[in-house]
Amino acid sequence: MPGTTSRPDDTATKSSDASTSNISQRHKRLTSSPLFWSSIGVTQTLLTAGIVFGWASLLPVLRDEGVEHTPQEFARIFTGGAVGNYVSTLAFGVILDHYGPRSTAIVASLLFSVGCIMCCHQDSFTSLLVGFGLIGFSGPGIQMPTLHLANLFLGEAREGGSGGGAIYMSAQAAAFDGGTAVFAIVRMAHQRYNMKTSTFFLIYLVIPLWVLLTALFYWPDDVLPNQSQEETLSKTTTSRTGRNSPYIGPGSPYLSPGMIRLREVNKKNASLYDAPLSVVLRHSSFWTLAIWVSIHILKLNFVVATINDQLEDVVSSDEAESLIGIFGAMLPFGFVVLPFVAWCLQNSAQWAFQVANTVGLVYGVILVYFSSNSWLLKCIVFPAVATSRQMVYSTIFHQIGVTFGFANYGVLLGLTNILVSSFSLIQNPLVNWSEIHGNYTNANTILLLMTLPLFAAGLLADPNQKNTVQNKSFSSSSKGGSNNLATDEETPLFTRIDSQHYRTRSKSEIFL
Repeated sequence: MPGTTSRPDDTATKSSDASTSNISQRHKRLTSSPLFWSSIGVTQTLLTAGIVFGWASLLPVLRDEGVEHTPQEFARIFTGGAVGNYVSTLAFGVILDHYGPRSTAIVASLLFSVGCIMCCHQDSFTSLLVGFGLIGFSGPGIQMPTLHLANLFLGEAREGGSGGGAIYMSAQAAAFDGGTAVFAIVRMAHQRYNMKTSTFFLIYLVIPLWVLLTALFYWPDDVLPNQSQEETLSKTTTSRTGRNSPYIGPGSPYLSPGMIRLREVNKKNASLYDAPLSVVLRHSSFWTLAIWVSIHILKLNFVVATINDQLEDVVSSDEAESLIGIFGAMLPFGFVVLPFVAWCLQNSAQWAFQVANTVGLVYGVILVYFSSNSWLLKCIVFPAVATSRQMVYSTIFHQIGVTFGFANYGVLLGLTNILVSSFSLIQNPLVNWSEIHGNYTNANTILLLMTLPLFAAGLLADPNQKNTVQNKSFSSSSKGGSNNLATDEETPLFTRIDSQHYRTRSKSEIFL
């Protein structure tokens, strides 16, 4: 009516509705072309997230150009990029969880651009140190906003879905490793066309610009919702015609006690999904998963860092040089196991856990007892080390998303990498101890023993494994007419309002 002023709460409601509509439109755009947008996410990861680990290819180019930094300074430059890459996952995780994929990608792309510009002045140690550090730091910030695109592919293969989410997460891990090829291409261009590194970094500004434009116009302010959890819970309340059935709905007297318990366990399976961060951090599954990853990465990094010295201790210098060359050639091709890892994650996460554990056990045994056997090194140890990182990180990317959702994905992945970095502190004492004793057998034995508990950790890190057994038990009890009812403790105490907010479930909801 004329002269009527809108109330503040009406204005806030309209603003909220507009924001929700914008998010919904962006989500619809992504879900309309899942293969296209998932390929964009993997490509951006390939070109940014892990390129700092191709430093071994960039360093000879810098030296050939006459960049006069000491070996210690070059080492500090690489360390700055590598450490920044690990540490930044927590910082960008906080941004992702609070402000969404779009804001995270915008910040990361701008930092990546600054890093490229500073690396153009490679004659300055400070400029190269800060620039390379920013490239390493911002890489995960470009990858993390693309990980929720796994929700474009609903359902696990073992649940009757496409299993595309597992394939996507495996592709993300492979793209991270494959990023080391960027500087290898730079080295080839320098050798063939005498391209300068400063020219490369200027041209490479196109990549963060592309990421920035994608974020501004396409990435949403909230992660894609995963509807498979809701679909799983609704299966028991939907009739064959697709309509809600009054005979099997909540509170129906026609539900058998066994079916009631089965419904409650299904809810419990989903209670960790997008749960409040405090709830997830109090659950043993997350910390078991993080420790599992940390031990595997510690073992892999120890082998990569010391393989030269280990070989020189057990074989002749000529054979050691040949083996080192073979090992270096195999490292970039860990992605070849992508189809197998994706298949494992599609069908059973336990397959992925235990295959990675078995591979770690096998190459650990060889390094302890058969370290001088060149055929075992070439045929088993080197391929195992090259592919293990792909197995481990594909599993962690997939399991965090599947088990804990994407509401706190960034922080959880960041905390995992912080724990990985903490475990890596053990590496230097192990190296020093091995050098003092003149062999690496004792250190490899310790790392081998650390592998054994990981077989049990794989079970503990996957709460769905335990609940699968419970589901089978309750399914059987429903057939037998068991009268055991679900307890209050088996029912999740939180219900989701949106990706960031929860409310406590009412008493009536808990007993439905």
